[in-house]
Amino acid sequence: MKMMAELNGSDAFIDTDKLIFGIGQVQQITGVSGRQLRYWEEQGYIQSLNQKKGAAREYSLHTLFFVFHVTRFLKDGFTLQAAVDKAKQFDRQLPVLRQFLRSQLKGVDFEDDESILDLGYVDASHHQRIFGVVKDGETYFRIKDV
Repeated sequence: MKMMAELNGSDAFIDTDKLIFGIGQVQQITGVSGRQLRYWEEQGYIQSLNQKKGAAREYSLHTLFFVFHVTRFLKDGFTLQAAVDKAKQFDRQLPVLRQFLRSQLKGVDFEDDESILDLGYVDASHHQRIFGVVKDGETYFRIKDV
């Protein structure tokens, strides 16, 4: 296996708090109308960032993703309340996934027709490493002795 591009856990992810989107951008990206966004905000489903009087609403990347997930669940046939609840459940999982990836992802490599994520050692013995593999749209794990 080739040498993987190493990732520093603290530098591997963007500070999403600094990514801000205007209401027009959120509408364009998600397909949700400004009227719907304002209604969702009135209902407490989403929050715009603190805004100056007369300024257009702005939303964080976190809110943009939340809106995207609500619309995805709405398209799957859920009611608005059920879609919001499912999006909140998904939203609670993200910090856990982010923490796991920050601490475990050691690097990513691209070989032939597969992408390989180095997830580090299987256990404290350091005799095996675990890799996540993406190939032809499928994902699986590979464990190698080291």
